[in-house]
Amino acid sequence: METNFPRLHAALSRLVSTAALACAALGAAASLPVTAHAQVGMQRLQWNTTDAAGAPQALQALVWYPSPAQAGPQRFGPFAVEVAPGAPVTAGVHPLVLISHGTGGHEMGHAWLARQLAAEGFVVLSLRHPGDNYQDRSGVARPDYLAERPRQVSRALDALLADPQWAPRLDTQRIGAVGHSAGGHTVLALAGAQPDRVRLVNHCSPTGTGLQTDAAMCALAGFSTERPAPVLTVGTSTLPSVREPRIRAVVAAAPLGQGVNLATLAADVRVPVWIETSRRDEVLAFPPHGGAVCAALPQAQCEVDDRAGHHALFQAGTGPMGAPGLDPAWNPNGFDRAAWQVPAGQRIVAFLKAQLK
Repeated sequence: METNFPRLHAALSRLVSTAALACAALGAAASLPVTAHAQVGMQRLQWNTTDAAGAPQALQALVWYPSPAQAGPQRFGPFAVEVAPGAPVTAGVHPLVLISHGTGGHEMGHAWLARQLAAEGFVVLSLRHPGDNYQDRSGVARPDYLAERPRQVSRALDALLADPQWAPRLDTQRIGAVGHSAGGHTVLALAGAQPDRVRLVNHCSPTGTGLQTDAAMCALAGFSTERPAPVLTVGTSTLPSVREPRIRAVVAAAPLGQGVNLATLAADVRVPVWIETSRRDEVLAFPPHGGAVCAALPQAQCEVDDRAGHHALFQAGTGPMGAPGLDPAWNPNGFDRAAWQVPAGQRIVAFLKAQLK
């Protein structure tokens, strides 16, 4: 029974940003001509830490921030953004937002949103999840995967707040988080949602409804009505709470809703939550994921769309990045991602400004 669980997570690693594996050139930036624009700086950070078992773990991240330096167009592989690499940070103390990418993703995957938040005065840390990114997905087979991902965000927060360059520039009373897909699960867990491994596996088993209501996720995980997931006994493989009390508000976009205990969600979550979800989600079906989270968390503010695909929060304009059905650049017919991101970004910024004032 346990030997089948890594297969579920290995397949889940293809759900969100599988096609980002094509982005091997992301480490090299080619500068384009500089033009006047909103002033946003960007730096790359790395810290050496340890995971829950004490094993060495390197945390890589990008930090985006308001800067007095002139920003200009920069290209990082398929991602084009307006930033001033290595520029100084604007004086003063700033609120902080942490961004958690989807499974198999990259810290640049939501660059448009990180930049927009920084232009509004936030410092933004976008983490590359160790063991769950476009280069290395070995961590998705960990039995504690659903708890380890949020722990990584907390470790990155520890490291940033201990960094002598950044600690004086951050307001520790104004910290928020944004996550997409598996990152949506991550930030909900940081807000207090209880990670639930048994629920996720049993969702695609004969005892669950996933094979009928969430067939795309179950099929990508290698499960079907002919070959269902194993049934895990409730109460086994219990994961700890990973609530992060320093985080005061979260935004979860297209969240992996079956990875948390929905029955206790309303009582578990203790901070304001904004949900971005779509009935048209082709990867994580709306009823068992975004819809279920909204129903189980009535105190959350839910923005339910009828046009957006699963990857709507992912950077627009990258061009094809992978196989059909697994390409984070793919859009449903008639959906304009770049146009959608304009009001979506405004909603997210407004929510975080209101909650972190």
